[in-house]
Amino acid sequence: MNKYQLLPIGLLFAASAVFASGQHEGMSHSQMEHGDMDHNNMQHHGKMASAVGMPAPAEQATQTVNVSLTDDMKMKFSPTLNIKQGDIVRFVITNTGQMPHEFSIGSIDEQDKHRAMMRSMPDMQHSDGTTITLQSGETAEMGWHFMGQNFVEFSCNIPGHAEAGMKMNTILR
Repeated sequence: MNKYQLLPIGLLFAASAVFASGQHEGMSHSQMEHGDMDHNNMQHHGKMASAVGMPAPAEQATQTVNVSLTDDMKMKFSPTLNIKQGDIVRFVITNTGQMPHEFSIGSIDEQDKHRAMMRSMPDMQHSDGTTITLQSGETAEMGWHFMGQNFVEFSCNIPGHAEAGMKMNTILR
């Protein structure tokens, strides 16, 4: 191989490593329960972080949606969600409650698996592009490119929160 063939291959591996290295604060890689994870979805690394899309730079967004996470186990979206396939949305998420909350984007299956993982590691903190944990009073932004399955679930997967109603399902138009 010549150097012009190696360069794209090297960039691909570097990008995949950076993309897959999302932060799971307070937890080492060895603490993750890999036996319970669905490694079939790993094909999405480098292409899509989720069956419903992937993180995107917030500055590329065509719309902004404000999300309030509340202690009465609600996710409040303003304006009302009106997303179509291909949209890039900037979510400005604020935890208006007193307890930690999480904002996660994924398919129903991905969210179910995330909830199961969180039950085994309830103190896990996220900041990985698909999920972010916010402490009381914190605000964060997340850019998301919707491409893939058109049924999306937004969820707080801290144990008991989604089960108490802290999730929102939408169908992309």
